[in-house]
Amino acid sequence: MALGLRAQGFAGRVTLVGEERHAPYERPPLSKTLIAAPDEPKPPTIVDAARLGELGIAQIKGVAAISIERRERRIRLADGRRPAFDRLVLATGARARKLTLPGVERSLTLRTFEDSLAIRARLDGAERVVIVGGGFIGLELAAGARLLGCESLFSKHMRACFDARRRRRSPRPLRRDTSARA
Repeated sequence: MALGLRAQGFAGRVTLVGEERHAPYERPPLSKTLIAAPDEPKPPTIVDAARLGELGIAQIKGVAAISIERRERRIRLADGRRPAFDRLVLATGARARKLTLPGVERSLTLRTFEDSLAIRARLDGAERVVIVGGGFIGLELAAGARLLGCESLFSKHMRACFDARRRRRSPRPLRRDTSARA
């Protein structure tokens, strides 16, 4: 969005605010490319800090925006700062749903570069991984795990896999596993 504003000639103040500590980066490579990379991966940045500076785009990294103060035209950051705005673009993305199953404390989600590093570390030496989510990211993650020699089982419909009333629709390995724990 910020780069698009500049490309279209917007000359006003632009500030990116984000909880992550990296320059803006591409998310799709997190699921396969970074996980299976032979070397220590780096975030696949869209633009580096120097280019953001050249474009006059400020960045507040490593702090979450926790509320919007509409009347005052400010956002409140987790560290107490309250930067002002004329116009505000909310580009929050999505959050992964949290599972409520036995063993969930061992599960990971894939949303950020750090998540990708954690999954990569966990897959090192692993034989099998279960991926809940059969969309693009889940399938890419399964492909990345296979590149590391890890058997990948995935489920597209979480409710169908873990709801006892629908076990007949669950993939066999998941049905067997959840039946033993139910």
